Amino acid sequence: MKHRSFAAMLAAFVLASAVPFTAFADEGETGPAEAATEETTEETTEPPIKSEWDYDIGDEIIKDGLKFSVYQLGPTRLEVKSCLTDDREIEVPEVVDNLIVDRIGKYAFKERMELYSVKLPESIRSIGTYAFFKCEHLHEFNFPNCLEKIDALAFSNCYDLWPIRLNRGLEKMEIAVFQACTGAKSLSIPGRMEVFTDHTCQFMSGLYTLRLCTGVKIIEKDAALNNMYQKRVIIPPTVTEIAPYSIGYTYFEGDYDQPLDIDIYGVKGTAAEEYAKNHGFDFVEFDFKYGDMNNDGMVDANDASLVLADYAKSSAGAHNSAYSPSEALKADVNDDFSVDAIDASIILSYYAFTSGGKKYTPEEFFFQR
Repeated sequence: MKHRSFAAMLAAFVLASAVPFTAFADEGETGPAEAATEETTEETTEPPIKSEWDYDIGDEIIKDGLKFSVYQLGPTRLEVKSCLTDDREIEVPEVVDNLIVDRIGKYAFKERMELYSVKLPESIRSIGTYAFFKCEHLHEFNFPNCLEKIDALAFSNCYDLWPIRLNRGLEKMEIAVFQACTGAKSLSIPGRMEVFTDHTCQFMSGLYTLRLCTGVKIIEKDAALNNMYQKRVIIPPTVTEIAPYSIGYTYFEGDYDQPLDIDIYGVKGTAAEEYAKNHGFDFVEFDFKYGDMNNDGMVDANDASLVLADYAKSSAGAHNSAYSPSEALKADVNDDFSVDAIDASIILSYYAFTSGGKKYTPEEFFFQR
């Protein structure tokens, strides 16, 4: 269940008193000088706030250890151009000097080995080429709701990046975005990204689950190669085109090796089943009703109770899980390759969330941001 933290605001008032400054003239031959009193006030002038029309392309602003650059006029927008600090945790502001920051520029955080956590504002719409390349210790990262595009190799060699929870609005990823992100155990491709681009997630050796969400249509050549320990790939019926050798293979020295030991989950009679058959993978029929364990068309407290009951029995040693592989996939809503009390809790959270009028589908709630 989600928790909200509330912070109390305290106001402090400081009483400042102005003490008049009194100047005394030196006594000289002409007699005592008259005392003169003057009140002096120190005036502070702040630089005038620029209008967005006062900027030119390429103008730079440095603030809080980040360098920003104007890359667009009318309206004027900023990108993060580079990182100037060795801080482990960085929060990118949404507005700098009254200008909106909506882009992470190419190479902006490249090879920042000390970087552990990055928080982006909801205004960010694109992440540039090599933006976080080889940030080997980057672990905590959010993908903002407005993010539409991630350019090539943006997170390549981010070994500790996990979990990766992409946002619903993401429409495009260029080549090798998550190449060699070896710490990630699952990856879900949002449905608005109609094309699963070639080499998007190769050499992700820790990847167990690759999920394409409803809406993806095309899987390009070599989209997911050399993921040695991958176990399951979920392909929805919206996918109508899958390039040969795009999923489930290793590739070395100019040749595709024998297929990996993976299961492909999908709907019978679709491109998923055809790909599995043509390439010798096990095919598991799947209905894509995530969390709906009693198949009544709803995801609610009853489904959470069923998952919890199965977990209680299996953990007590009474029996192994009664779920088939397909049912286990429906119940494993946190993608950790096991069905337990955490999954029951997340299913219950979805029920509470949608009871408040929210319109997320189970697939969006469980696997997308």
